[in-house]
Amino acid sequence: MPEFAIRTRTIYGAGCIKELGKHAKEQGARHVLIVTDPGVRKAGIVDQVEASLREFAVPFTVFEDVTPNPTDGQVDRGVQVAREVGADLLCAVGGGSAIDAAKGIAVVLANGGEARQWLFKPGQGGLPPKPIGPFFAVPTTTGTGSEISGAAVITEEATHHKLLVLNCTPHMAFLDPELVAGMPPAITAATGMDALTHAIEAYVNPGRTPFTKMFATDAIRSIARSLPEAVNGPDRRRAIEEMQFASNIAGHSMAVGLGKVHGMSHCVSGRRDVPHGVANAILLTAVLGYHREEIADKLREIGHLMELNTFGMSVEDAADHTVKAIAQLRETVGIPAKLSDVGVQPDDIPTLVQDALTSQLVFIHHPVPSTPELLTAIYQSAL
Repeated sequence: MPEFAIRTRTIYGAGCIKELGKHAKEQGARHVLIVTDPGVRKAGIVDQVEASLREFAVPFTVFEDVTPNPTDGQVDRGVQVAREVGADLLCAVGGGSAIDAAKGIAVVLANGGEARQWLFKPGQGGLPPKPIGPFFAVPTTTGTGSEISGAAVITEEATHHKLLVLNCTPHMAFLDPELVAGMPPAITAATGMDALTHAIEAYVNPGRTPFTKMFATDAIRSIARSLPEAVNGPDRRRAIEEMQFASNIAGHSMAVGLGKVHGMSHCVSGRRDVPHGVANAILLTAVLGYHREEIADKLREIGHLMELNTFGMSVEDAADHTVKAIAQLRETVGIPAKLSDVGVQPDDIPTLVQDALTSQLVFIHHPVPSTPELLTAIYQSAL
């Protein structure tokens, strides 16, 4: 029978980060490894986590060797630091990259070996058998949903493939709007479109459940309403707070898996180091437009959630109107429309197609199975 479980305890509200040290103490933590990136640390956000841990006399070490697309080598270096200091609780502070890197560290600490052994490749194993140890996640962006998902995306340095690490759901997440209020608009835009992509791919997924549809529905409605204000509006702080919750429930919606947008965008990020949310935003309209016939009825429903006026339109015209509205939202928040705008060249497409077929096969079967010809056509349409 279908099953749905929310496995991450979520603490939310302004100032909730001050409680992190208390919860670490209750977990019996003897040493916490804070996993972050240089930008988040420079912004002073890590200082607040450190202050809470000091208040409750919990020792900690900071590991900040994390880039926007974390690699298996970075995970292994984090594991080495964790072992050296005897860390028994991980605390990720940052966007999806920091949280994903920490997830990889947690998996290797629990299961041994090196990070590359736990990069999931269809038909080749990589599924970690042992559960991870205590893990807190503190998201500082409003879009990835990584703080409540059971997977991480790690780039394999040897191949540039972005692969999954599984069985790594955080135990606690702290959603503090004060930590994300100062996000640069460009990051708000990219991560917000990432969250919208999660929700839309979950909504059109043939395997969706009543639970995932519920989360996707609310997330699409909230993001369409709040994202432009969160990026450019005068009431940005309130809108960012709404986006924080929308991205979290969008993360719950993707429990049934995602689709071609993510499968293809991961390859663009892996090869061209394009921010994940930007690649998603560009490919979202390309994939939806290409599959309009298969999912026209669901696209019309998504249009209704976005408060589009499709009265009197055919299902097909309403679907087209929805895709155009998503493209307009992308333009409104300042994200490029074409892959060529972010450095992708026509000669890159064969490599991207091969990467998609070999490194993210688990993601690219919706709404219909993929072929090299189909993926090539979609990439070309997005150039």
